[in-house]
Amino acid sequence: MKTSIMLLAWAYLGLATISMTVSATPNDLSRERQATKKPITVTIDAFQFQPDKIVIKRGQSVIFINTDEVPHTVTPDKNGHFVPSGIIKGGEQYEVSFESIGVQDYSCDFHPSMHGRVIVK
Repeated sequence: MKTSIMLLAWAYLGLATISMTVSATPNDLSRERQATKKPITVTIDAFQFQPDKIVIKRGQSVIFINTDEVPHTVTPDKNGHFVPSGIIKGGEQYEVSFESIGVQDYSCDFHPSMHGRVIVK
């Protein structure tokens, strides 16, 4: 008899856990999605993208900040699906939202040795 009561109690608790998970309000879910899509910052410093490889979620944006005194660009390579930055002067920034899932490589038009990669999941 004790075993039956224990099993019923555990079963009840298991169902209660499931119903609590399912009963999250839409506002809670919306806040959670927004919190996970905060922009990521990539600094352009000493002729390098730092970090040069990032992983983000679809719809998340990246802010590229040029801390060098010379201008740079953020230009998608063949597998990149975003609008090129054009010239980003020292002290300026460029924000791009990544909507396409996959690996997106980019480089600087003025300095071909500068490369970066965004992995969008």
